Amino acid sequence: MSHSNRPYWPILPSAIALAGIMVFIFASFGPPASSSGFVTTLKGFLLQVSPEYAQSKAHYQMMPGPGSWLMAFVLGMATGGFVAGRSFGQPVRDMPQAWEARYGPSQMKRYTTTFVGGFLILFGARLAGGCTLGLFLSGSTQLAVSGLYFGAVIFSVAMLTARIVYKNRSQPHD
Repeated sequence: MSHSNRPYWPILPSAIALAGIMVFIFASFGPPASSSGFVTTLKGFLLQVSPEYAQSKAHYQMMPGPGSWLMAFVLGMATGGFVAGRSFGQPVRDMPQAWEARYGPSQMKRYTTTFVGGFLILFGARLAGGCTLGLFLSGSTQLAVSGLYFGAVIFSVAMLTARIVYKNRSQPHD
């Protein structure tokens, strides 16, 4: 099966769509974009099973409760990713060919590695007292130096990680 090298979405419509989403979020909800919706759901759960614990933690006190726009934002990201993946002209693969060529076809290895990487990003974001998405998307759209700097760091680390994980592969891959 041959795959083209065209991007999922052309850059200009993608940039316009992202800018439109950011303007909508700022105009409709006020606070900058964040993907901390899972924390609001966790807060709601903890308020049911252990209200004393949830009320005693400063982190949960500052987060809005369940039903806030944060959870809608997270669900919207998942829905948007699903729609984007399904509207692409090529089959969606669970595992990139470059990963499979280097580490084998084990889905458990791929999912475990992905989970560990995501956990490290989340842990680092929480250690820093913020949200990576909020800092990068909201900060850069406001031309905040911290948001632009963080965006450059994210892309630099992502490129370095890809080089380490996939080495220097010269053949085309996903």
